[in-house]
Amino acid sequence: MEFILIDDSVFDLFTQEKLLIKSGLAKSVRTFSSAQLAMDFLLEQSDGFPETIILLDIQMPGINGFEFTGHYATLPEALRNRIKLFMISSTVDTEDIEEVRSNPYVIELLSKPLEIPVLRSLLER
Repeated sequence: MEFILIDDSVFDLFTQEKLLIKSGLAKSVRTFSSAQLAMDFLLEQSDGFPETIILLDIQMPGINGFEFTGHYATLPEALRNRIKLFMISSTVDTEDIEEVRSNPYVIELLSKPLEIPVLRSLLER
């Protein structure tokens, strides 16, 4: 499985990447320190884009996770169909949590630090 991590925290990018690879869930992990860089990458993709899991942080400078999902909605449907989008955050803000739950593009809100057994269970569904 291919993974994309989007987080402004270098520490979180590093630890999540290592967890995904060590767990055997990820064949490869592409990391982006901003949502804009990740969106630019996605806009360049074509029909051969592999099945991919995106782990998206909520709170980031520039484009935050919620704004990213607005841009994500404009991507071609064929590309979106190859992507499973999860948000990952340490937030306890009930408004953030409700906004994630009501977002049609986000499968689930995952807690930081990333728990591989939880993610594995969600992917097996």
